[in-house]
Amino acid sequence: MSLTCLSVAQTPSPHILEQTTGLKRFDSAHRLSGENSRSTLDIKQIHIGDNVLASAIPLYDQGAKLHHIAGSSRSDKVRLSFYQPYQNSRLEQRIALHFNKFNGFITQIDSLYTVESAYVGIKDVLKGVLSSAIAKYGEPISLADARKQTNTPQGDVALSAYIQTLKPRDDVANEVLAFFNDLRVSRSAKFVGDEAGHALLHSGFNRCYLWQRDSYNQMLTLCFFPPNSANSANRGVELQLVDFAVQKKIAATQKIRDELSLSL
Repeated sequence: MSLTCLSVAQTPSPHILEQTTGLKRFDSAHRLSGENSRSTLDIKQIHIGDNVLASAIPLYDQGAKLHHIAGSSRSDKVRLSFYQPYQNSRLEQRIALHFNKFNGFITQIDSLYTVESAYVGIKDVLKGVLSSAIAKYGEPISLADARKQTNTPQGDVALSAYIQTLKPRDDVANEVLAFFNDLRVSRSAKFVGDEAGHALLHSGFNRCYLWQRDSYNQMLTLCFFPPNSANSANRGVELQLVDFAVQKKIAATQKIRDELSLSL
C-alpha cells in the first residue's frame, strides 16, 4: 500500500497550460516530421513549425502572463506577455503564436512592444528593438540592395517596382508575392534610406524594415508608425516572422477530424 501511494505521489502533475482550454487538445510531444520542418529564424527561441503547446509552456514558465487563446470556432492563436519597468512606466512585449487549429503547429510569430503610458515616447524602444534585431538577424535589406535589384540608379525605390523584380523560390512564389502586396497599402509605397542606409518601407502610416532568407522563403519584418506621429505609441513596434515553405508543409499535413458524429 505504501509503495502504491508513493508511486501516485511521484506522478508529475500536468502543466497548467496543458489543462488550458484551446491548447489541451494538442500533444506537446508531437513534432512536424522531416527535414526543414521549422524555420531557421526565431523569436524568443520559438520557430515556425514548432509545437504551440511545447512552445507556450517555456514562455509561461519564464514569467510570461497568459492573456488568452483566441480564434473562431476553434482557437488558432495564443498570446502571452512579458513586462518590465521603463521610464516611469511599463514596457510590454506581447508574443502571439499563431497555429494551425487542427494539428497545433505554429504558422506565424508576432512580437509587439508597447509602452503603458501614453506620455512616454516609443522612439527609444524602436531604436533598441532595431539594434537587437540587427545583432540577432543581421542587417535588413539595404536601399542599395533595393536599387540594384530594380536597376534604380538613385533615389527612392517604389515597392511596386521592387515586387516586379522579386525572384522567390518557385514553391513559395505565390505566397511571397501576396505577402508583399499586402504590405502595399498605398500606391505611393516606397523604400527610402534611413540614416544607416537600410531600406525603410513607407506605406501609408506604416514603416517597415525587412529581412529575408533563402530567396524570400523566410521573411521577418519590423514595423511601426513614425515616432513623431500622434498614434505611434499605440501602434507600438512589431516584429513578424513567417516561413512560407514550413507554412505549406503544415497545411499539407493537416488532419481534419469530424467533431460531430451523427447516428441516424
